[in-house]
Amino acid sequence: PLIQQPARLIERSASIPVLVLLALLSILFPAVLFPAHGIGDIKPLDLHFSYSPDQVYEYLAALGAKGRGDYTRMLLTSDLAFPIVYSMALSVALMIVLRKLLPLASVYLCLFPFMIVIADWFENLSLVMVTRKFPEQADVIVSYASLFTSLKWTLIVLTVLILLTSVAFWVAKCIRDK
Repeated sequence: PLIQQPARLIERSASIPVLVLLALLSILFPAVLFPAHGIGDIKPLDLHFSYSPDQVYEYLAALGAKGRGDYTRMLLTSDLAFPIVYSMALSVALMIVLRKLLPLASVYLCLFPFMIVIADWFENLSLVMVTRKFPEQADVIVSYASLFTSLKWTLIVLTVLILLTSVAFWVAKCIRDK
């Protein structure tokens, strides 16, 4: 099936050096690329689990016109690439652990982190629409943005739990096999 093609690509590239590279790239975004957009010290909306329309409008007002332009550019550039990078890191980590533990499941579970990408992109696009409409209010779009943000964080937590559970089973299997 079509779903196996990206999984096979991940399987072929899944190695510790690739994982380390992706982890370093995942650190590079928040450490270097996001601050380079110059949106200041205000915690971006997508780092909250959820937010209300009032919180969004306060945030956008605090950014100012230039900050809103910078924020929009960030959402449409580096913050579209970032979810791919960190989801790929999670996917490679899952594949490294699961391919020996659950070979058949690894093909599908390694793709789970890419649901985060979809949620993150919808979050970004919703926030871009709200930011471009500002100071006009768009409460419905804010509600969707917040929903996508919550979904993104929920999927991240689920992915990390799957990874940690897999590592625990893998360690237990290694101990049992000795």
